[in-house]
Amino acid sequence: MERVLTPGETRAEAAAMLLGRLEDLVVAYASLPADERLEVLSRDADRITGEVARYLQAARHQITASPRR
Repeated sequence: MERVLTPGETRAEAAAMLLGRLEDLVVAYASLPADERLEVLSRDADRITGEVARYLQAARHQITASPRR
């Protein structure tokens, strides 16, 4: 049986998820060769900002769904 998370744990989990996903994006783009990075970031700017917005919305939803302690 899975244990139920407390509100504080749920909020912390949402924040950790957001930071983890942002870290994944940073690592992916930081690993590009320096001479390609600007072009790729420019090309993918809409996708990157869309992903950040989606992750932020998911975290906000999870945080607002769980009351503060």
